[in-house]
Amino acid sequence: MKARLLGAGVWARGLTCYADLVDLIGSDKSLQNADFTTPAPASIPSRERRRAGLMISMAVEVAHQACDHAAVMKAEIPSVFTSAMCDTQITDYMGRKLAGAEKLLSPTRFHNSVHNAASGYWSISAENRASSSYIGASSHSVGAALLDVISLVNDVHEPALLVGYDLATEPPFDDVFAIQETMAFALVFAPLDFRSESDLNVMIELNCLQIRDNPQAQASQAEHTGLKHLAQANPMGSAITLLERVADERLPRCVYISSSAHTMLKIDLALTGA
Repeated sequence: MKARLLGAGVWARGLTCYADLVDLIGSDKSLQNADFTTPAPASIPSRERRRAGLMISMAVEVAHQACDHAAVMKAEIPSVFTSAMCDTQITDYMGRKLAGAEKLLSPTRFHNSVHNAASGYWSISAENRASSSYIGASSHSVGAALLDVISLVNDVHEPALLVGYDLATEPPFDDVFAIQETMAFALVFAPLDFRSESDLNVMIELNCLQIRDNPQAQASQAEHTGLKHLAQANPMGSAITLLERVADERLPRCVYISSSAHTMLKIDLALTGA
């Protein structure tokens, strides 16, 4: 399957947009000592903004960034949202409340505990009524969601938005799935013949490989000093590896991302018109 990558958004420690990632690649800076800035997306109406937690704020922020970058209509674009663990802060809160003597949950936090909470806030902020789905596949979430969103682009023949996010974990979640860094990303894909004013026009070709038939196929890792830790410290990090290779043409024009315990996505990159 083939598609165009038209836009990207990123939020993490030291990164508040895709341009920050590109600038980092051109330097020898590290993100590990950078500050994490909490996003406050003005696109979310004030009433909903008061209810939104960190995960939702990040997801909505990067979704708007990617759509702006891609120059697509926010109100019309279908979407796929993904996360390995979803909002562990709320899950931890609810678990502790229900295990305690006073089993009274905050209606707002309970409202935000469902896996499609972020897509709901996105739809409100963008006045978007297009289809939206959620995929959770643990450490394979990015690959599974990439397969889904690019299939969607080829099926409906229109742009589609992919949004991924995970929060850094604390005990007891560290024993289940340790996540060291908080981050979110968003990507906008479109059919090959789609025309856009975006300055990011990269053709991607996606192939699904059976790992058992390709023992040499290993998930790609970020190569720049400033991105290595982030790409390994969050299950959404494989998107960082993909964006690194999109931004730096000196790197291999191929990325491997796992989509399940048995399959690997092989993604080839080429500038449109190349």
